[in-house]
Formats: sequence, C-alpha cells, structure tokens
Amino acid sequence: MSIELRAALEAIIRAALRAADPAEAIRRHVRRDGESLVVDGMTYDLRAFDDVRLIAVGKAAAPMAAEVVRLLDDRLSRAVIVTKHGHLPPDLKAKLAIRGSASIEAGHPVPDEHSLRAGQAVCAALHSCTAQTLVITCVSGGASALLVAPHIGISLNAMRAINDALLRSGADIHEMNAVRARLDRLKSGGLVRLAQPATVIGLILSDVIGDPLDVIAGGLTNDPLAHNVLVGNNAQACQAAAQAAERLGFVARVVTTTLHGEAREAGAQIARALLDADSPSIARGVCLIYGGETTVTVRGNGKGGRNQELALAAAIELDAQADSRTRARVGIAALGTDGTDGPTDAAGAMAFADTVRRARERGLEARDYLERNDSYHYFAPLGELIMTGPTGTNVADVIIALRLSDAAEA
Repeated sequence: MSIELRAALEAIIRAALRAADPAEAIRRHVRRDGESLVVDGMTYDLRAFDDVRLIAVGKAAAPMAAEVVRLLDDRLSRAVIVTKHGHLPPDLKAKLAIRGSASIEAGHPVPDEHSLRAGQAVCAALHSCTAQTLVITCVSGGASALLVAPHIGISLNAMRAINDALLRSGADIHEMNAVRARLDRLKSGGLVRLAQPATVIGLILSDVIGDPLDVIAGGLTNDPLAHNVLVGNNAQACQAAAQAAERLGFVARVVTTTLHGEAREAGAQIARALLDADSPSIARGVCLIYGGETTVTVRGNGKGGRNQELALAAAIELDAQADSRTRARVGIAALGTDGTDGPTDAAGAMAFADTVRRARERGLEARDYLERNDSYHYFAPLGELIMTGPTGTNVADVIIALRLSDAAEA
C-alpha cells in the first residue's frame, strides 16, 4: 500500500459524500419566491394554506428538515423529525424546536421502542388535516426501521423479529421493504392516505437501486395524491467520485449504479476487474466506481457490514491475484454513504494487495474472518476501517477501485 493510493481514495470518498449532501439536494429542487413555494417547477401559493406541516424521516432527515425550516419557518405549524440514534446534532435539534414539533432518534436497522413512538408522533401530526393543509415530507433511507406504525394485532417484538430475520437472510432491500410494508399502516402510501384531504409533497433522497418510489423508505408517500420529487440518488455520488478521480489524474469510469448480490462475490469480482483494467487506462491510472447495495447472508456470529465484507473478499482476491508489479498500486474502498455499515460504527473498509499479508503477521486469517462474518474485527487492528461518523445523508453504497499508473512510485 502506498500513501498516495490511500490519500487518493480518501479524497474521492469526500467528493462522493459532498455530492450527496441532503440540504444541497433540497436546494436544487425547492425554492421560495415570496408567497410562492416552487417545487421542481410546480408552484404552490402559500396563501392557499392556513396550515403547513413537516414530516422528515430517515438517516438524512435532520439536514433535509433544516433546509425546509429555513425556507418556511414563518409558515410551519407542526413538525416531526425522525432519524437514527446519533444522527441528530444538538444544535440542529435546537434549531428544529418549533412549536408543536418532535425530534425523535430511533433504532436502525432493527426498529426499537423509539421507532414505535415515532410512528405514533407522525400519525398524531397528520391528524385532522384539511384541504387547506400542506404536508411536506422529507424521506430518506432507513425510514422503514426508524418509523413503525404496525397494524392492529402486530406487536413491536414481532416486527423486530421479522426485521432481524430479513437482515440475516440475504434478502435485498426490495424484498425486505415489500414485507415491511405489509405490516405497517404508514408504508405503501399510508402516510398520504392518513393526511387526506391535505396536499402532500414528498422530497425523496434515494438509497435504493433504480430509485423505485414504492420501495424507498417503505414507500411512505407512494400514492397518486402526492407530488413526489426525487432530490438525490446514488448516481450523483458516483458521478462526483468519477469527477474527483479525473481531477487527480485517473481515467475514471462509473461501471454501474446497480451493484447487488452477495457482498463477498461482488468484492472478488471488483478486485479482478481492477487487476484486469485495460492498458491504455493504466498509463494514467484507473478508477472504477460502483454504486448500489449488496447483501450478506449471515453464516457466523461476527461483527461487520456488507461493505466491510465486500472489502475483505476483495483483499483476499488482490492477495491471490496481484503480481509484484501491481501489488503496491491497487486499492479498494467500500462504504455506506450514511456513515454506518450494518450494525457497526464504521462506514466500510479499505482493502489493499498487502492487507492479507499484514493481517497474517498479526495472526489474523482472512478466510476465517470472512466465514464468521467478522470483517469489522479483521480490519480494525489494521487501521483500514473507514470511520466517517454519521454523514447526514444516505444514497446507498459507493465502491471505489483505484490502480495507480505503472509510472507511479510505490
């Protein structure tokens, strides 16, 4: 591993996260012009509404809500902000403390009692809406667990057990949210129906491959009665990563924004693609960028997340396949853009061709850790976990595969 390689990976990561900034996403699509609110080209006369309510749910709820408050602080009558534990900065919580508001931090990826309280708060905030009510809903990934309002007869414990089973099964987000939606009265457009006859605007930051409105956050506003606007997605983060790589002198290519399947298989495939990169690109160095979201079928009792598992599988493949000429010139970074990979405090991990060798010197055998799904404890002693803390955004995962030019100094 070279210092140049790691520094380049870190710079590209920062560029991807900046592009996924939720407040900027809102600003790109929403503006206020006097008594008019313009949302993606559609104008709403604020004088037609005597009641404006804000619902913000997801890992990016806080910064999205803050931007809406900035635009409409003189109009808002009520607000509920629901995000993950640790994702609501104290100063922002104070800023959002408008009359009738609630700020709730809840459990993810498995709902907790705070998720249930959040569901109750949202239902209460949508009570007694009229035709003169405007409901602005900011939706981002994570809301399926953070906000639960189970149908009568379904307990929180049952929802937790089902969520846990889904997470361990290897099911993708489409499959998981299809099940979650059937348990919950706010999902699959339930939020919109509960707000009738209000006007509902949905501002959506997507963390799902293909940006399907019925899957993102359980489809809270997926109903023809709502005006839904996609304000940001994984493709924007991947494109920003590519542009940053080009500025650093690499030939960059976004390979896909629909990466899926088992994390360990994806990691090995990405490592092979990096080693096989065509020679014209190698003259300048190459950057391959992947977006999407893989899955993990849990077999062991270790600690980790899909991106850490992908990186571990990539490290094993790089160790096995890289020749002496390229060993110090290749590296892969895999991270969740929300800053938390699975049930850990890491966003992901980096893998290099010498990762396996350096770990073995510490008595850590890569394949043993992979089989136990214990990638976190493999990378931690090596200093190769990516620790961003909560980023305030969530547009799925970004994987960056870098190969320095043959002329680069190892």
